[in-house]
Amino acid sequence: MSEIPGDSGAGAVRLPVWRTAAASYRFLARHPRDLVRIGWLPLLALIVLNHVFGTFEPVPEPAGPHAEMRRVVPMMGKAVANLLIQSAVAAITLVVWHRLVMLGQGAAGQRIPVRIGLRELRYLGAWMLISLVFLILMMLVDLGIILAFFIGMVAVQAVMMFTGGGAGMALGGQDELLTLVGWLGMPVAVVVAIYFTIRMSLVLPATATGKRAGFGHAWSVSSGNGARMVAASLLVMAPIQLAVMGLTEAARATAGSWPFHPIVILASIGFLLFILATGTVLSLFSLGLDRAPARDRPGEAAGADA
Repeated sequence: MSEIPGDSGAGAVRLPVWRTAAASYRFLARHPRDLVRIGWLPLLALIVLNHVFGTFEPVPEPAGPHAEMRRVVPMMGKAVANLLIQSAVAAITLVVWHRLVMLGQGAAGQRIPVRIGLRELRYLGAWMLISLVFLILMMLVDLGIILAFFIGMVAVQAVMMFTGGGAGMALGGQDELLTLVGWLGMPVAVVVAIYFTIRMSLVLPATATGKRAGFGHAWSVSSGNGARMVAASLLVMAPIQLAVMGLTEAARATAGSWPFHPIVILASIGFLLFILATGTVLSLFSLGLDRAPARDRPGEAAGADA
């Protein structure tokens, strides 16, 4: 990168959306050797985990309600175990990747330290907490949308009754309508959850590189840039995520045939790229919002190469 994304004038720092997204892709494209050196062991672990937990296997049709319950409980247990282990793999990988992006460590053929220590555990803890906050916010916002719609229905009913407009609509039997509202409100809920958690996520690169870390500090530093961070993140991560989802469906559709295993490998590579793209854009956010003098700012040298 010719410069770290971030426009600073007399006022607050303004992260450029397109330049930050482009810089993230450019960094990945310019570091293929580092992708291989850092990513080969996590990729192998992801492939093994996907095989052990049957991530890409088609979901069998239930034979009845009791069979459904017997199938759902073990599946949920496997899914949680898979999520925790893959999150640990991602955390260990991202600590190294943040250091590469922000500090230049491991570049130009240097030895890359991949280990499990206190810093990696702190990173994993912060990651899991942010993920939990994301899920809670997403559900609360979606429930709020459904509740607001239901209150609106009740208000219309009351107005029609008191103004003599008839009995109004029947409030019973609206389960399907409210379910539809919930599905339609989900994209809004996801964006709102991303807005809050992407600002919290500045804790992650700070934890990885030994900078000042804390959710309060992350929230303060990202003030005024939440929408830009959401937009840049979606530009970087959404295309890769959609590709992984497509490969996942293709793997499930080809289970039992020869294309299954190559597609599984491609999907695992895609998921690893998603992890590293996430680390890259978060690192660039951190660098762009850190407006300390160049001699005091970690990653200035790395920014010139990124």
